[in-house]
Amino acid sequence: MKLIQIICALLLLTAIASASVSNRDCSLDTKVIGSWKQDGITITQYSITIENHTNKIIRSIHIATDRTLTLRDSSSIWNMEKHSNELTLPAGQPTIAAHSSHTFYCILNGITRPNLSIKSISF
Repeated sequence: MKLIQIICALLLLTAIASASVSNRDCSLDTKVIGSWKQDGITITQYSITIENHTNKIIRSIHIATDRTLTLRDSSSIWNMEKHSNELTLPAGQPTIAAHSSHTFYCILNGITRPNLSIKSISF
């Protein structure tokens, strides 16, 4: 019984530690760059800036997406890599320096702002 309690406590601590991403550590700022009609469909271009508010280097970040990230085509996102419903930093810039930022861009079908949330950060 004690072993089960210890295992449950460890699992709870692990879940709390992995979920502790605060707005004080990092933020996302989404801006519309422009919008136009193409073949009767409204197309919108966004810039999204990841802001590192800490004194630590971000070694990796995972940003969750959903169906609102409707890319015009597979080449309509740059400065970020898309893996299913998740975005990560590109191989060419795998970190974000302390008190610095990283901006990426995407072109989406429609006018719906993409739902993006920070899933995890490693320092």
